[in-house]
Amino acid sequence: MTVCAVLLLSACFKSIQVDKPLISEQKLTEVLKDIHVAEALLTETNDRRTKDSLARIYYAQIFRLHDISREDFDQSMNAYFTDPAALDSLYQKVILHLSQDKKELSKKKSN
Repeated sequence: MTVCAVLLLSACFKSIQVDKPLISEQKLTEVLKDIHVAEALLTETNDRRTKDSLARIYYAQIFRLHDISREDFDQSMNAYFTDPAALDSLYQKVILHLSQDKKELSKKKSN
């Protein structure tokens, strides 16, 4: 009986099709870096409507700057969400880039 149940369940199993991200890892790293800077700026705003308006403007500017669509960004992020190891690797690069930018800004401030 158990064997029949296992065979029945395995016959119904269908692997989930995982799409490849439409945006390259390098470009997505730069986009995410800019998004996190924008999100940090948004924390300075207390008014919810102002924050929402600024967020729409910031995101539109980021997508325009990097010549990508919101849909391609969302698809690429969804592809990474299905692969935790790849997502972790992507965010390690984002953190590294943000740290490097912070060091450069600190140097410029001290000069």
